[in-house]
Amino acid sequence: MDEQHKLFISYINELYDALQLRNAEGIVMPILDKLLDYVGLHFAAEEDMLGSVNYPMIETQKKQHAYYVSEILSLKKSFSADAQTSQNLLLFLRDWFLHHIMTEDLKYVEFVEKIDAEPKL
Repeated sequence: MDEQHKLFISYINELYDALQLRNAEGIVMPILDKLLDYVGLHFAAEEDMLGSVNYPMIETQKKQHAYYVSEILSLKKSFSADAQTSQNLLLFLRDWFLHHIMTEDLKYVEFVEKIDAEPKL
């Protein structure tokens, strides 16, 4: 999952770089599409992994994932290349990602590590 998170960050950085260009709308939309595709794949892999270890808070994770995707879709639909909209988009992506990784994903890391540490019969 950590490698996937690094790739996700690279897409956010790519989006940031594109937004630094004036009239970047033609560049931003394909990056947002790529980001949405990737997020879908990542969330599916994460949810499969959590299901395989019977993670008790998997439904919370799924709801958060669905929220994130719906917000990106909404931001994409209303996107304009003006500075404030671009800034809002980047802040949302960054803040949600950091919160999710540093709070929610750490919960399942602890759970999975505990399972891995249990003696096998």
